[in-house]
Amino acid sequence: MPKGVFIDKRRKKKPYGVRIGRPKEYFATVAEAVAALEAYRAGKLKKRETDRAALAVKRARNLAIYGRNSATEREVALALVARWEATIPGRTALVLNDGTKADVLLRLSEEDAWLPVQLKTTGGAKKGEPNTWYFHNVTGYSGMCVVCWRCDVGDAWVYNGNALNERGKLDLSVTPLRKNCELALARGLNLAALVQWLSEQAQAHLCRWTTVTEHAARHDFASAAQALEMRGIDAFKASFPKHRYAFPEGQNTQVDLLKDATTRQQFKTARAASNGVAGFMCNLYTYAGRDEAGKELKDPYPAGAFDELVAVAWVEGKAYFWIIPAAKLEANGYLRSESQPGKTSLHLHASQIGVQPNPHARKEVDPWTRMYFHSAA
Repeated sequence: MPKGVFIDKRRKKKPYGVRIGRPKEYFATVAEAVAALEAYRAGKLKKRETDRAALAVKRARNLAIYGRNSATEREVALALVARWEATIPGRTALVLNDGTKADVLLRLSEEDAWLPVQLKTTGGAKKGEPNTWYFHNVTGYSGMCVVCWRCDVGDAWVYNGNALNERGKLDLSVTPLRKNCELALARGLNLAALVQWLSEQAQAHLCRWTTVTEHAARHDFASAAQALEMRGIDAFKASFPKHRYAFPEGQNTQVDLLKDATTRQQFKTARAASNGVAGFMCNLYTYAGRDEAGKELKDPYPAGAFDELVAVAWVEGKAYFWIIPAAKLEANGYLRSESQPGKTSLHLHASQIGVQPNPHARKEVDPWTRMYFHSAA
């Protein structure tokens, strides 16, 4: 029987059924049932594409005005690191992994002591106010240097994170010679001047900015969920030490870790299924902005986004893993492509942990993920 089609022997004329949305529909032949299912899936794909296309102009405008383009922020971070290392011999710098409070670390001495830098970027002046630049989410960076970079002009304002917290406002609009501009420790610094200023002033401002170790910075997250995901990455690396691991250079690339330089891994934290249902669940979606009403949009991961999914479940303080090839996820309909809509969650099973399927249940569970399960080291 083709996947997605079932048979109800009690129905004589139309025994072949498919679940299309909430209702079930029945057909006289398997071919009719398959055709209906394919038409339903094609309709879902078309609707999603239409909805996203309608929002494309709005999203592009927001990215240009408010600087939410993570790729641009990462480009500025990489440029800052390159200029720092070229300007100050023997002093390394690095771009941190996704989700950490700091974006860049600048080494200040031979010891493992780094200056954490948070980058905020904006693509251009605020709409309707050509002499004002707008930066989002500038609070929460105590003891840290916050660099607000204007991509259109190519310069920066530098702030003390503590001062931005004391200001008490989540976002920051900056107009030259006005109050928020005067709050900055330095203004109008191009990349070369920014590096020079940071190298000269960092020591003077260490009473405001706390140096950190690389390990501490890589594990300093604003989100508890991201901290738990990093804990899972650490546990995975410790459990499979024969491989070489590195963080990707890109930001928000749908890849969390590179294994042996070529295998792109996406990590997810698995949780026990609710209401006593067997197995575990993990999310399998990316955020796709917001619609006109402000509702957050979620899309299944696209095919080709990563090579392996690593789902991590924590049971009594121990980590357990499912390592699933992306090709297998795509074959089972979980990844989005031109031929299938994809799915936003994945049901995981393991015979060693968690609630087990009821062998007497009327509907049999397909525990195909069991073969990809690995016990904790």
